[in-house]
Amino acid sequence: MLTHVLFLVRRLGQQRERGQGLAEYGLIITLIALVCVLAISAVGGSLADMYNTVAALFQ
Repeated sequence: MLTHVLFLVRRLGQQRERGQGLAEYGLIITLIALVCVLAISAVGGSLADMYNTVAALFQ
């Protein structure tokens, strides 16, 4: 009986660690997405101007 309880406690601990790892990956992906959005919004205006300039050259 005691070994069964210890097995369940160890298994529960492993599930918490897996959940923690998943949460960390989620935070990392969110941070990367935020950096990408900020970079695109910072450079977006100059890229639009460049595309418009190039498009005007070929018209």
